[in-house]
Amino acid sequence: MKIQKRYVLLAIIVIFSAFLIWRVSTSYASVDIGYTGNNIVSGDKWGINITDISDIVSKGEGLIVGDVSSIGTTIDFNVFLVKPGDEVSFDITLENTSTLSGELYAIALSGLSNIDSEYVTYTVSPIDSSLIHTVENDGSIIRSNDKQVFHVSVSLDENNNSHNNKEYQLNLGATIIYKQK
Repeated sequence: MKIQKRYVLLAIIVIFSAFLIWRVSTSYASVDIGYTGNNIVSGDKWGINITDISDIVSKGEGLIVGDVSSIGTTIDFNVFLVKPGDEVSFDITLENTSTLSGELYAIALSGLSNIDSEYVTYTVSPIDSSLIHTVENDGSIIRSNDKQVFHVSVSLDENNNSHNNKEYQLNLGATIIYKQK
């Protein structure tokens, strides 16, 4: 009889342990910090977000149609370019409000087709050149409570008149991606 009680007690301990492990693992899995599994954490969950859009400048007949919108580290905007030399530009400020440092991983641009890119130049670049990662400089780090400023520019090539007087109305976007440092 004592052997049977041992097995019952052992079975209860094993079942309880399995239940405890299951509860801990499901509780941990339900915590969403934005981690994607590739050492990249999305800015909207991580605490790196666009906090300011400033210094909007139009050159020639180029203009931004509507507002520049932002969510997390992504911007969306519409531009209208008519003549060679038309340009629009502005600055965006990103701030790290989390406790983790991040390293600039990539800048992903969207909305410009291969055909349009023959005549339209679209860039997003850090204003501070120390943010550009090189062999000599392991820059591009945004620490907790730090800010980084990027310059956004869209222009119609002023040296190329072969665009047949086409007006460009473009819906453009960009996402600045950081990885955990």
